[in-house]
Amino acid sequence: MANRLNGKIAIVTGAGSGMGKATALEYLRENCKIVAMDNKGERLGALQKEVEEMGLAANLVTFTGSITSNEDCDKAVEAAVKAFGSLNVLTHFAGCMDYFATAEEVTDEDWDYVIAINLTASMRISRACLKYFLPNEIRASMILVTSNGAVQGSTAGVAYIASKGGVESLAQCMAFEYGRNGIRVNTIQPGPFMTAITSDSAWGAKAMANKGAAIHRGTGYNKSSRDWILTGEWVTERYVAADPKHIAGGAVYLASDESAFMNSGTLRIDGGICLG
Repeated sequence: MANRLNGKIAIVTGAGSGMGKATALEYLRENCKIVAMDNKGERLGALQKEVEEMGLAANLVTFTGSITSNEDCDKAVEAAVKAFGSLNVLTHFAGCMDYFATAEEVTDEDWDYVIAINLTASMRISRACLKYFLPNEIRASMILVTSNGAVQGSTAGVAYIASKGGVESLAQCMAFEYGRNGIRVNTIQPGPFMTAITSDSAWGAKAMANKGAAIHRGTGYNKSSRDWILTGEWVTERYVAADPKHIAGGAVYLASDESAFMNSGTLRIDGGICLG
């Protein structure tokens, strides 16, 4: 434990699995107090057990709730203040993937679902935190986890790309609006890590049914990454299965005072897949 986050109190959304869980654990190792928020209570139960075995349970509160609910977002903030006396970090991982549908084939239902979870809910959890930060004059760090899809349209379908681009713009706007209040807003753009979403066979079956899947498999992210995909070794063994700890390290930096002069910035952590 290096105490890089000593004095920090964070909400970590999507903390029950993948990059969110890895970051929650790393925050605890760095002496951060956290409210781990996820919509699946069983995942949070597993996290709680792991943290107890680490001897760090005193710094963890779990909260089962949805980022799409204003009430749940407000209650997560209340849980942090009640348990730890304050809140000064938001690290927002929770989100969803689309099904690689192109603009011509995306359904209204899938579009609305992805935008609601990835974009609108990012605003809602951010707003809930800001409603605490501002009147209490809290100097805070807000970290929104987006995707390299925010800058490269070849990484997913139209709904996902639009939602992640929207979150990048949301972060830039909030960074401008609240930087003067000592509230920094930055983003992390992960590459294609394996997650609970992409390992779900039901998701894969629906995604492969859309014509967009064939387009994206045929082109890759760029000329170099297409070569990597065709040869297989780099992507399948070293890249796509990249360890979430690589994201967690970036999240620790952005939550810490080491990044005090960073506002409206982006950490792209993708193994170079977006090289042009």
